Amino acid sequence: MDISIHEINREDAEALLHHTQLVFTQSSFLLTTPEEFELNIEQQREWIIQQLSLGNLLLGCEVNGKIVGFLNATRSKRKRVSHNCMFGISIQKEYWNMGIGRKMLEYMIEWAENHPMIEKVSLEVFSHNERAIYLYKSLGFSEEGRKKRHIKFEDGTYVDEILMSRFVK
Repeated sequence: MDISIHEINREDAEALLHHTQLVFTQSSFLLTTPEEFELNIEQQREWIIQQLSLGNLLLGCEVNGKIVGFLNATRSKRKRVSHNCMFGISIQKEYWNMGIGRKMLEYMIEWAENHPMIEKVSLEVFSHNERAIYLYKSLGFSEEGRKKRHIKFEDGTYVDEILMSRFVK
């Protein structure tokens, strides 16, 4: 299997859109539901251009030429928290447990460590996503807080949302 990590550009809009539409249907670990995601290819392309113009990191993982993972890391525009970076990651279910998440996170951590402004990297994760929490902890992230019963699913059940972070400087 040929796995490669690369920074996303505007030419990746269609493949990224397909990835995003698919992952929203595959797990209960993401905040957005499939019916809430309504971007078309042109809107996806414009979003990519905007994120890159702000200096944010958009990272894709390709397996045999197909995007199967995506990570976006964004810095706050507010001055007092501009040293903070928040990220989100998604991987297609078929490619879970293959080390893709770790590779993408290691790339992002190195990017943050080399960024002149970023000192802290943060994330939010659903409390029932035990594999992701284990991965984050193994890479030096620790729990900072917890939003109790913050996520409510269609069947009426709840999970907490955990806030985690890691200092890179």
